[in-house]
Amino acid sequence: MLRIKLKYKITLLIKTTLLRLGFKKHLLRNRYGEQVLVFHGIDLKGETRYNSRFVSLDYFEALITYITKHFNVISLEDFYLKKFKKDTLNIAITFDDGYLNNYKYAIPVLKKYNVPASFYITTIHDKYSFLWTDFIDLVSFYTTKKEIVFHGNLYIKNKKKEFVYNGISLKNYCKKLSFTEIQPIFSLFEKDWSQIKNTLTDYWELMPPHCIKEIANNPLFTIGSHAHTHVNLSSIKINKAILEIMSSKSLLETYCNITIDEFAFPFGYYNQELIDFCKKNDFNKILLVDYMNQKDEKDYSLKSRFVINPYISLEYQLVCLLKGSYF
Repeated sequence: MLRIKLKYKITLLIKTTLLRLGFKKHLLRNRYGEQVLVFHGIDLKGETRYNSRFVSLDYFEALITYITKHFNVISLEDFYLKKFKKDTLNIAITFDDGYLNNYKYAIPVLKKYNVPASFYITTIHDKYSFLWTDFIDLVSFYTTKKEIVFHGNLYIKNKKKEFVYNGISLKNYCKKLSFTEIQPIFSLFEKDWSQIKNTLTDYWELMPPHCIKEIANNPLFTIGSHAHTHVNLSSIKINKAILEIMSSKSLLETYCNITIDEFAFPFGYYNQELIDFCKKNDFNKILLVDYMNQKDEKDYSLKSRFVINPYISLEYQLVCLLKGSYF
């Protein structure tokens, strides 16, 4: 891990220096490629103190402006059909989680530039209006608590404002749990949450069903499932993972009155048993982050995705898109 971080920092330094020295034209030279991009949250300032998932509205529009002018931006459907152009980067755009900020900020920009996109929705609306990941990020940042006990372990807050036990953060530990096992965390920070949630809605509020339906009714966009409670499906029992997938599919089909045939794995974590189940239940577009092996790369229904990095400049983001890697 340290070697990977060092390699990333060295690459970032070299490419940033080259951009400053006037090699922009060379580094941004168009070339053939295929990328499915994945965004999460859009806010007004590009806040990165809470998590690494948000970019600003200005950054987002600048990126959309550039790629629509210089590259071939197509729908995910056309991406699967390989309707690519030669000598340019072919891009499909996706969003994970189902934040209301996607509806408020991203949708108007996408409409303005006539850009298609696919939205993968976490359907926890019948339980909570937020995701447990955002809850942990926000309360960990703002709480005055220095330590908590969760599942019998003492978590101590570090300088990064994360609660850590034995070198593992509270959020990473929860990625191994079912939602039922995660839920007690809410009562531990109930007072903290009540004090901060109303001023930070862009960082946790999910789209209500009527917004999801509106997006689904627009021919420019498609809706897919991102499971029900945003747990790591590969770490829980298969029967619970199946329930996560199918309950989400059912809710979205009820909201939108359409067939849901697209699925994106939370955190990008998957296994072959889950892939087989999705295929057997009519998901013909299955979105990952990274392929686990070469066999999956050859599977037509699976697509890896390029995660947008909020910590780098727009120019360097474009350089990485063209290269297909941050290294």
